[in-house]
Amino acid sequence: MRSRVLASWCLPAALTGALLGCGTNSPNTGSSPNTSGEQPKHTDAGSPLFPAVAPPEYKATTERGEPLVVPNALVSYEERQTVSAEVDGTIELFATPFAPGEYEKLTADQRAEWVVYHPRDPNPKNPTPLKRIRESMPIDARQIVAFMDDQLVRARLEGVEKIKKSAEAALLNAEKSTDAATKKLEQSEKIAGKYTRDWLDDLITLSRFRENLDQANQQIAKSEADRQEQQVLLGRHQIKSGVNGVIRTISRRPGEYVKAGEKIMEIEGTDKVRIEGQLDVQHMRAIRHSMEVVVEPALPSAPLVSHTGHRQPVTGVAVTAHPDGPLVVSVGADGTALVWDPNLGKSANRPTVPHNLPHPVGVRSVAATPVTAKAALVITGGDDGKIRIWDVANRNRLPATPKSEPEETHSSSVQAVTISHDGKFFATAAGRDVFVWELAGAKKLYSLPLEHRDSVTAVSFTPQNTLITASKDGTIKVWKLGTERAVVSRTIDHRAGVLDVLGVSRDGARMLFDQDKTRVDLVDPANGQTVGQVQNVGSAGSFSSLAVFGPDEVPAGAQAVDVPYTIATAGGDGDLKGAVQVWKAARTGGRGSEVGRLITPGRVPVTAAAFSPVRNEPFLIVGTSAGTVHLWKPPTELPKKHSGRIVNIDATDTKYVTVRVEMNNKELRLLDHSVANIIINPEK
Repeated sequence: MRSRVLASWCLPAALTGALLGCGTNSPNTGSSPNTSGEQPKHTDAGSPLFPAVAPPEYKATTERGEPLVVPNALVSYEERQTVSAEVDGTIELFATPFAPGEYEKLTADQRAEWVVYHPRDPNPKNPTPLKRIRESMPIDARQIVAFMDDQLVRARLEGVEKIKKSAEAALLNAEKSTDAATKKLEQSEKIAGKYTRDWLDDLITLSRFRENLDQANQQIAKSEADRQEQQVLLGRHQIKSGVNGVIRTISRRPGEYVKAGEKIMEIEGTDKVRIEGQLDVQHMRAIRHSMEVVVEPALPSAPLVSHTGHRQPVTGVAVTAHPDGPLVVSVGADGTALVWDPNLGKSANRPTVPHNLPHPVGVRSVAATPVTAKAALVITGGDDGKIRIWDVANRNRLPATPKSEPEETHSSSVQAVTISHDGKFFATAAGRDVFVWELAGAKKLYSLPLEHRDSVTAVSFTPQNTLITASKDGTIKVWKLGTERAVVSRTIDHRAGVLDVLGVSRDGARMLFDQDKTRVDLVDPANGQTVGQVQNVGSAGSFSSLAVFGPDEVPAGAQAVDVPYTIATAGGDGDLKGAVQVWKAARTGGRGSEVGRLITPGRVPVTAAAFSPVRNEPFLIVGTSAGTVHLWKPPTELPKKHSGRIVNIDATDTKYVTVRVEMNNKELRLLDHSVANIIINPEK
């Protein structure tokens, strides 16, 4: 009986011990959960995986109050000129003289398209070339835009000039005759004295010659007046713009007869613009008439080059660090990994067709070794959970098979890949699993503990020996990396979860955090504090899919703090659908400024983006849901502040205040009916 009791007590204890033994993790895995759902907790990562670089310290600036933003304000030209005929007549041609040196730069095809000649050029053997005038062409004030038939005026001008020449000849004769008559009168007076018959005859003759002289002068004066009048009339046959602007419409054709005052074309003046938008009425006390504001234009631009090699959505893009010209690698759900040479330097004998790194399954992620790495490698992650490493060092002999394919695999699609800044390690994410690898031997070092409660969508190394992971569970985790394990040093939660890819700055001092669908914060990983943000306003300004940092090279002699971060964000619905916004954000904090808006052809949604790491060939590469890949050269210069002044505040609406701003447009050249944001900084 006693033995049965002992057995009944010992059996559960033995089973418990066996279960606990099975649930124990080895120090170098750190990933297998135990029966209670808990993992062994480590508070120390041990020896660092690689030497940590001290993070730069940027003293955060604090501003008094958040700036007020009037989003999507409508731009309209302030001046509009209706160009009318000044005289009755026939329109001969719409043309203007070439600017100095402009004609010489035209190719033969361009000359055939743009060059015309006046039918009555004064030098028919060597006529002066004129440039065709077309709609949407920029025009300067006082620039000729059209010629009318001036044959009648020129004929009258020629007759007037002949009459003037005749009068000048008559004047010359009258002057000679007057001089002779004056001398004869003086001689008669000496010989016979005054009032004699001969003297009186000579006086009458002199009077007649003086009368002829006066008549000749009068004829010359009248001819000069007629000539000037015909010159003015001739000038009216050359139609000129009254403003600097753009030709919006041309309402007549060459050969048509028009009367004085009839409309020929319409020119919109571009030197000044008004920008009008709505602000919540609660902020009315914060604005006043003549207040200076900042205008952030959204200047759209099309891609520089593109390719359409993918049959399904592009799932990832990367750019290699080849010093003689980076290569673009784009991967897709169709199982293709295309290596493409954009050849921005126009080097000879470069292939124009993308090379495929073949995969038997769809490819979900890609990364390329950085500038500091010794080898030019590309790592791809597939739907089969496998990692494939490709050697792309020789751009002229790209591989058909991977350099290595580790036996260790994930159990699901590899959604993210990242490579350390020294090029020695890489990390991959699939589902909740994150693996850390040694790149040289393609050896898996360990798995991260399953701290995330949902799939990991982005992974990034920092120079501070940390790995940053973003998950669909609404958190970002900062991991300290050791040679055998990793431990969480910080968790930042309450993400909106609207962006799968959240970038980390090259210096490791800032990471991106989707605060909500219209705001992305710049957060310091060292303390979890928000130090800045890029922000849109309103439902039409939502972010989607990704936000990434540029390489942000610091020029020689410059201070890093003076070089703002470059950030690219993908747009969601509305005005930002199919758009990538490029921002400049100060390292010391505050609101970032939009400096560019890149529009995909057809406004196709953006699925992936990456910057070139090569200093002398900066560009941004973007993949889309349509399988297209596009390249832009985004703005690299520091953002300029363009200011205007509030000229009208309309508070008749109970919910909104309409704010109108006027500004000089000579530098920006904003387009009519484009949009801009009005930034109103609170007065101190």
